[in-house]
Amino acid sequence: MMGLVWTPSTIVVVLVIAVLAVLAVRRIAMRGLCDCHDHCGDSDSPRSGCGSCHGCSGCGAVECMVADMDKALR
Repeated sequence: MMGLVWTPSTIVVVLVIAVLAVLAVRRIAMRGLCDCHDHCGDSDSPRSGCGSCHGCSGCGAVECMVADMDKALR
């Protein structure tokens, strides 16, 4: 069995993967697993997403996305 050789390129790849993993965990910790927070806001637009940004249940962003996809298919 071959051992792992730590060349400069291997170190760079490992560092990039580690940074991306940290950013992913940070995003999940800050935003949660629901992306409706991207659409939340103070606007009265139907795209404003969840009124309170407390989760995906009752989020208006999903309905807007589905309606947009239906329009694009027609």
